[in-house]
Amino acid sequence: MATEKETLDLHDTGVAQEKSVDTAVQIAHDVDERKYSPVSPSLLKLYAVLLIPYLCGCLNGYDGSLMGGLNAMDSYKEFFNKAVIDESTGIVFAMFNIGSVAAVFFTGPTNDIFGRRWGMFTGAAVIVVGTIVQALSRNEGQFLGGRFVLGFGVSFCAVSAPTYVSEMAHPKWRGTITGLYNCLWWVGAIIASWTVWGCSFIENDQGWRIPVWLQMVTSGIVIIGVFFIPESPRWLVANDRHEEAAKVLATYHGEGDVNHPIVQLQLREMASQISSEASDKKWWDYHELWHTHSARRRLICVLGMASFGQVSGNSLSSYYMPVMLKNAGIEDQRRVLALNGINPVLCMIASIIGARMTDVIGRRPLLIYSIIFCSACFAIITGTSAAATNDPTNTPAANATVAMIFIFGIVFSFGWTPLQSMYIAETLETSTRAKGTAVGNLMSAASSTVIQYSSGPAFLNIQYYFYIVFIFWDLFEAAFIYFFFPETNHRTLEELEEVFSARNPVKKSLEKRSAQTVLNTMNVQTNNEECNGNTPCAACDASRQECTYGSEANTRGKSDLILEGVLRVEKFLQEMKASIITPPPLPAAPSPQDHCRRPVLSPAGHPARAASFSSSPRTELPHHQRTPLSESHWPVGDINSLDNAVLACMHTSSTETVLQWPHFDVFPGLRDGYTSIFHLEQSRPPLRARSSTWHPFLSAREVDEILASFGDTVNFWYPTMTVSQLAEVRALMTDGGGESDQGIGFCLALLTMALGLAGQVTAGLTGVDATDSTEEKERRAAKKAMADAYFDSALKRLHVVHTHIGSAATHCLFFIAMYFAFLRRPLQAWEYINASSAKCLLLLSYPPEHETEDDGERIRRIFWSCYILESDYLAELHALPQSGISQTESSTPLPGAYDTHASSQKMELSSLYFLACISMRRLLNRVHHLLYARDSGTALNPARFPAVVRELDHQLEEWRDVLPQAFAFSVGFNEVGAGSQATETEAGGFLRQRYLTCRSVIYRPYLMWMLSGMGPTTAGQSPGQSSVGREALRNCKMCLDACLLHILNLRGFGQTVLADTWICSLSMAGAMLMLLAACRVTDLQALIGPEVLVAGEHLQVLLERWQAFMGTPRSPSVEQSMKLIADADRLIKQVYKSQEHGPAIEIAGVAPKQAY
Repeated sequence: MATEKETLDLHDTGVAQEKSVDTAVQIAHDVDERKYSPVSPSLLKLYAVLLIPYLCGCLNGYDGSLMGGLNAMDSYKEFFNKAVIDESTGIVFAMFNIGSVAAVFFTGPTNDIFGRRWGMFTGAAVIVVGTIVQALSRNEGQFLGGRFVLGFGVSFCAVSAPTYVSEMAHPKWRGTITGLYNCLWWVGAIIASWTVWGCSFIENDQGWRIPVWLQMVTSGIVIIGVFFIPESPRWLVANDRHEEAAKVLATYHGEGDVNHPIVQLQLREMASQISSEASDKKWWDYHELWHTHSARRRLICVLGMASFGQVSGNSLSSYYMPVMLKNAGIEDQRRVLALNGINPVLCMIASIIGARMTDVIGRRPLLIYSIIFCSACFAIITGTSAAATNDPTNTPAANATVAMIFIFGIVFSFGWTPLQSMYIAETLETSTRAKGTAVGNLMSAASSTVIQYSSGPAFLNIQYYFYIVFIFWDLFEAAFIYFFFPETNHRTLEELEEVFSARNPVKKSLEKRSAQTVLNTMNVQTNNEECNGNTPCAACDASRQECTYGSEANTRGKSDLILEGVLRVEKFLQEMKASIITPPPLPAAPSPQDHCRRPVLSPAGHPARAASFSSSPRTELPHHQRTPLSESHWPVGDINSLDNAVLACMHTSSTETVLQWPHFDVFPGLRDGYTSIFHLEQSRPPLRARSSTWHPFLSAREVDEILASFGDTVNFWYPTMTVSQLAEVRALMTDGGGESDQGIGFCLALLTMALGLAGQVTAGLTGVDATDSTEEKERRAAKKAMADAYFDSALKRLHVVHTHIGSAATHCLFFIAMYFAFLRRPLQAWEYINASSAKCLLLLSYPPEHETEDDGERIRRIFWSCYILESDYLAELHALPQSGISQTESSTPLPGAYDTHASSQKMELSSLYFLACISMRRLLNRVHHLLYARDSGTALNPARFPAVVRELDHQLEEWRDVLPQAFAFSVGFNEVGAGSQATETEAGGFLRQRYLTCRSVIYRPYLMWMLSGMGPTTAGQSPGQSSVGREALRNCKMCLDACLLHILNLRGFGQTVLADTWICSLSMAGAMLMLLAACRVTDLQALIGPEVLVAGEHLQVLLERWQAFMGTPRSPSVEQSMKLIADADRLIKQVYKSQEHGPAIEIAGVAPKQAY
């Protein structure tokens, strides 16, 4: 029966995998097949919203036509004593673009940090200021200043508005909707040109001032309007506001339906492609624009489009229209201004038609054919201008010139105006769209500055011969576009990644979009291997099939791959254990339970470890024989091909995520006053070096005691310093390295002393009931004050550390992170973990020329220490940006020989402990990734997670099997408080806490399933009355027992108190929350032992003691976790007090809870 059941699970999981692929294919099919109306209610709402960013498109056009018209007005020329064309004309026109260039470095960060709406608001507000300065000008200098401010503001709008339009546009109409943005250029141009024409009848200087004042109108509307439109859904997703993004898409794309195919397609693709710790979170970092092949190909399109859009000759027909008409022999002011007003009307009509054609014809054909036609127009204009200039009576030549100028404008507007902003916006990824648009704006402004400034002298000196430049330049543009600009039509913004990642993006873009494109974008696995993350090796073993998992190379990044890298670590750990010829003497005698291997329930089907999770006996269940690890039948190939154990960003297993479960809505006070850890810690002032500090003077004996403490604590948990390095520290501290010593070696010595003293501060806290005497409190306070003094001295030397690349400098950064962890300042600790990780990656990739073997090993050990700490932080603060260290861990050698302790036995134990922590952290990362990765985790899919849970449980027990005897531990309520918590060493106690953490997280999906009300039930039956329900409840008990034991077995382990207090407090709060959620459900409450009523008090006593000796200010995040624990404890007791318990349901193999 067991084999049959496991085979069924294998089949069901395979069906689940096929279903996920079918879903993606069906969505793609539905989107392609469904008919979309351009006048649906949703799209009408969208058009109304887009009016605000469209108005931003008017601003550039207004200025372009305004200055061309002003340059022909007599009142303007007389006031500033100018001619139609002179040496200063170019600088007046170009100052607008110089202002745009200056703003580029502010536009990207504003859009990425505050959103697209605030970018538009900022730009419009600055434009109002620039308009006032310009309209009140009394001299040319003030006028130029106003134009600079005006250009500065327009730059914000030129980045924010097209980005917003592109991200809000409906995928089926994106080309038309986005293309219309740039068409509004002509609306501004029309208003400006006819305003100038009307004001030309005013003889005084108000004739030119009124058109300038009118620039404020559209800006004022934008300033007010941005508060009435939604934020871009892609920006919302990038900032982890998925529900808001779904509502926006449903309202404006899906007729109010979140399940509409077009909404679901975009949400899935955005969630897959947009990272919340992407480059848009690093406002200063622009390297994402060129660091990959895909990014470079995108950048070519951005820079090319931005530049070509300004230097194709189009600026001549706007800014220099009066000059071009003069070259054609037309100089009458009224006629020039009238023609200047007619031109934008024709161009706007052409651009609107062209915007629709972007979706019909495509982007590439429009760009290429229209620019070739523009080249031909310039050839004709050159000839007719020459004829009209040489013979003023040649009216046909003059008329032909005017006609060709108009035709050029119409053709360019048809083919290029809709695409200038749209093509740039859609070729960029969401995470880099604002920055990329800003860079494009920089290139556009720079190109425009050059062409506007140079055109004045060019027309003045060579007249119509200047047109010849554009004949050949436009042909060059056509060739460049043909070879480098891919087609972006008929693909969502996320699907374009497949195009730009191809070896030849242009060729790839011309292939028809298919369902496979959607699959690739969503990262849906379509291979049919017998073994993968959905049907893992435990299922193969259970069904007695040959296991092939891991025998073939798999691509990185698929959440379905399971743990081959962890096996490598475990095998190495076992080999190191076997290599110890003489086992070290153990601190205590083996536990009497060690020989007793009573089986307990294990869904993986292997014998359970020492004690059960309950104080009552339980029956043995059938299990399958497993091969020992040394005879593992899971082949592992080249380690460089193994998937990295990366903790999924934005995973859903953190305590803050658990707190948002709807099960706690019935306890409204539970969340009252709770503040995100980020906001809570950011509100604390950063710790900085004091202006003056005292330097402790210690005897040689005291230095030795501190270094011994360091060796027993920090250097045991993270063995990174050799005996010889510690001897150098001793020499510096006893012989007087000197307060003035600024070297890295002395900085490292100070940090070593600080951490050694921190070890003395946290020593002796393992007891539960022990309280510190007044003398002990004073001793801890004195040691902490000394530690702070050494750390303060080290902070003053950080400038040396930051500017040096080497193992010693990297070591300093790691120790600074450790001390900030001791001070319970997680964000500052995180900062230095990242800095240390960055130097590790650099030194591992480019080892120094004279690097010794010890230097290389030192860096590798710091690397693995950073990996553990970074993963610990990410487990609770899931939105933290990753350093990238976990992306290379599978190809980084594990710790090797390193002389860290004088005692060989202690050195061996330290190395084994370090390896055990690395392998457990790798396993925990896999658990979080496979079960709780946002959108791809299996925890919410009951068809998939049972098989994954079985395999992960097997891996956890394999890890425990290979632990050396010194770290062996028993697990069960009988062992709580027995001896040294049923472990032979404190290190074993800490590893047991890791084990219980992992076990509770592995089995949590069953608890979530039952709490959701979707668990296995039948009409009129409780879950315990069906076989599937009993199995689910047994596994819920695994989770609940692990949570409760995790709490009850907590002690003042040195590593916990010194480096992990705030993480521990969050983890314990999460365990209490899960017990609170379960105790409200009768079937689940029956699984919880009476020990739950003392769990909260146990935690509060421990955490209060750990907080007390640190003095003030106390850690706000730990205080908040303590409050959460106290509230959960109070609510659990209220639930039990308010209920009268009858006999619990009896489930085979699970001890019923006694009434109490």
